[in-house]
Amino acid sequence: MSKLILIDGNSIAYRAFFALPPLSNSKGLHTNAVYGFTTMLLKLLEEHKPTHFLVAFDAGKTTFRHKGYAEYKGGREKTPPELSEQFPLLRELLDSFGIRKFELEGYEADDIIGTMTRIADEKGGIEVTVVTGDKDMLQLASEQVSIALTRKGISEIELFNPAHIDEVYGLKPLQIIDLKGLMGDTSDNIPGIPGVGEKTALKLLHEYGSVEKVLENASKIKGKMGEKVAAHADDARMSKELATIYREVPVDMPLEELKYDGYDGQALGDMFRKLEFKSLLERLDLPSAGSTGGLEGGAATEAVEAEAAALEVVEVTEGNLDVLVQALSTVQAVHVEVIGDNPHNSEVLGLAFFAPEAGVSYYAPFALLQLDAARAVRDWLESDAKSVAVYDLHRAVVALSWQGIELRGVGFDVLLAGYLLDPTESALTLNGLAARYGLPSLPADEDVFGKGAKFQVPAQDVLTRFMCRKAAGVHGLTERLKAALEESVMHELFYDLELPLALVLASMERKGIRVDAEELKAYGAELGKQLEVIMRAIYDAAGMEFNINSTKQLGEILFEKLGLPPVKKTKTGYSTDAEVLEKLEPHHPIVGHILHYRTLAKLQSTYVEGLLKEVRPSTGKVHTYYKQTIAATGRLSSQYPNLQNIPIRLEEGRKIRKVFVPSEPGWYILTADYSQIELRVLAHIAQDPKLIEAFQNNMDVHTKTAMDVFGVSEDAVDANMRRQAKAVNFGIVYGISDFGLSQNLNITRKEAGQFIEQYFAVFQGVRGYMDDIVKKARQDGYVSTLLQRRRYLPEITASNFNLRSFAERTAMNSPIQGTAADIIKLAMVQLDERMRQEGVQSRMLLQVHDELVFEVPESELPLMKRIVAEVMEGALKLDVPLKVDVDAGLNWYEAK
Repeated sequence: MSKLILIDGNSIAYRAFFALPPLSNSKGLHTNAVYGFTTMLLKLLEEHKPTHFLVAFDAGKTTFRHKGYAEYKGGREKTPPELSEQFPLLRELLDSFGIRKFELEGYEADDIIGTMTRIADEKGGIEVTVVTGDKDMLQLASEQVSIALTRKGISEIELFNPAHIDEVYGLKPLQIIDLKGLMGDTSDNIPGIPGVGEKTALKLLHEYGSVEKVLENASKIKGKMGEKVAAHADDARMSKELATIYREVPVDMPLEELKYDGYDGQALGDMFRKLEFKSLLERLDLPSAGSTGGLEGGAATEAVEAEAAALEVVEVTEGNLDVLVQALSTVQAVHVEVIGDNPHNSEVLGLAFFAPEAGVSYYAPFALLQLDAARAVRDWLESDAKSVAVYDLHRAVVALSWQGIELRGVGFDVLLAGYLLDPTESALTLNGLAARYGLPSLPADEDVFGKGAKFQVPAQDVLTRFMCRKAAGVHGLTERLKAALEESVMHELFYDLELPLALVLASMERKGIRVDAEELKAYGAELGKQLEVIMRAIYDAAGMEFNINSTKQLGEILFEKLGLPPVKKTKTGYSTDAEVLEKLEPHHPIVGHILHYRTLAKLQSTYVEGLLKEVRPSTGKVHTYYKQTIAATGRLSSQYPNLQNIPIRLEEGRKIRKVFVPSEPGWYILTADYSQIELRVLAHIAQDPKLIEAFQNNMDVHTKTAMDVFGVSEDAVDANMRRQAKAVNFGIVYGISDFGLSQNLNITRKEAGQFIEQYFAVFQGVRGYMDDIVKKARQDGYVSTLLQRRRYLPEITASNFNLRSFAERTAMNSPIQGTAADIIKLAMVQLDERMRQEGVQSRMLLQVHDELVFEVPESELPLMKRIVAEVMEGALKLDVPLKVDVDAGLNWYEAK
């Protein structure tokens, strides 16, 4: 039997958006709705194995229903832009899945789905599953049609057929329309009969059967309810009509056109890379970007041989090592092959050297280069008397340094250059860059090595040819990328900032920061004791012991034993997620205890136990790895471990910083933190007189904003006013919408929108900047930071409103965020040089957002406090002062 799945696209997208926490890729595109939708698609494909598939969308705001009732759906708030911008991505995702999508002006997705279920019913022999979050769809259920109704966001589904509808509601499917007619629907602004909820409506329908029969018998209904039924008869009839799904949409789409033959792995992989759904890429084992299709064994050998046919390849052995040594003076590109994600804990497989004059590439296994006979090669690698090109200088320097080789004399990095030229490009692999810049195609690493559990080093001849081809590819890219950097005026940013920064980062990471493991274990024990106390308080409040981590048991305690009002129910019971608990907190002290318990339990597992695993036994330190080519804004990201995510809002979280200590006795941890750097950059770029005045006079900018927006004196600004001003100040930098601000401040979207308008009325320089930068972006196709870092915005002229709106918001905030990122990077490079000039022992260890962390001998504290503040505050000249807060202590916690 054929199996057809019909998805209510808008309904599932909305549910996914509000069910999942905010997610975005490195371009800043919000992706939580798309991610939730994707996981549901994968689940449906796996569990239902459909032969036919269709996703229906609403085509616009106005439908045929508005002709009879203009207020239809009139109470709905405008779709948050964070969701709107995801609908084009959703449609693109469906194309990559090979799933048909459909929408028709004047009709809703419900009507399209209703029409398709009618056609399927009439045709027969088709098993249909409708996936939706809208209970109205239950009216479509039949012997062939089941309705999969989402619960708990989209993570759970309850399947309704006519028998289950009868079991739950005591109704036939078509009576769902009558149910809606009587009780109405506030989400669609369908009035129904005032005072009639689901319970009353069901009672009336069980007795009378339909809206019409209820109205006929209004005089028999006792009390005020009978009066309401009589008085609102027209509303009930209209509500039933509005709730009736129209099943005669002119859909010129035979069922045969909905046939689903599965997805194309390459297309879906490309889409997942664009969205940065890394876990899904791994889960589905999809081909890599530019892949030739997952070549293995002999096929891999043929591909590598074909690509390297025009290149002379030399496999270096102990017997012909002198050939490489003699060629070193003509080598212009080197490729270091590092196996593993974390270069601090990886294997260097080997190095390839390309000498373009002779057209020869040499590959030497790393074990060979460690021999005494290879001393000349190691000396050459460590010499500054050369200028070679590499791919990923930072990674190569880190990996080699752990093997005792300090790579020097690198004058170009094709990865860094490719990233600067398009920071939103996901295919920054060597083969991806080669394809992008018109070089002969290069197999992807996964095609030669395999990936995941299939990873293995290929035969030596295959490996040699592949590595040699990589080194030649690095050289081929170098001149193209150098010219592109010059043309885009980013050559100074590359040579003066990003390239030297790669070496600064490698040095910082290699030094690492000491972790007091005993202190960390002690803190874990302290958390354990606190958890025991809180568990006892929870048990006392509940009057019994139970498994606090069990949603089922907790739900029974809260909602049955203690009688708290249930906020959400799921197929398996009561919801006890954070949103529910926060709403219940005022009702019973047990809820506050549970929330505190969950916070401490996460600290224990994620930060205490997780951090202990990252301590390197040989050094007693953690050696984080900064990714320089991830964020489109230019920000660094930290991995293995992520030290930028250590919680600081709660005191229990801040205590984690106590375990980060100096590595030398008598030394101190020194921290230097830029104060409100993005707002200072905004003041400079926007040339807003009020913001400039606040910073030049060293005023609290949030208090100043509150004064100007609320029109009050400084002493009249209360804590709530300042909190709101702070939220909008930082929100403006990140292109916040009324929806986003309403969520941050727990106010209505209307209030948030008014607040934003008030802000722009006061800070007209900021409003002028926002308007001007969007115009410039449309004209140029990109925006730039003060140091000329570019962010290309091809969607700025898109006809699609949502894509265009996202690009406009990105145009507004990228120069601000990007300049702030540039400034702290500039400070790091300048500080590294200044510390060498001063001849200090002090070491720069970490960069965390707008903060730098050092370890300093006590004797150098006065000097370091002075030069760190001096360099950071003078890193880039602005029309407002840069301010840095410098502190020191015996650990990172004390220094803050």
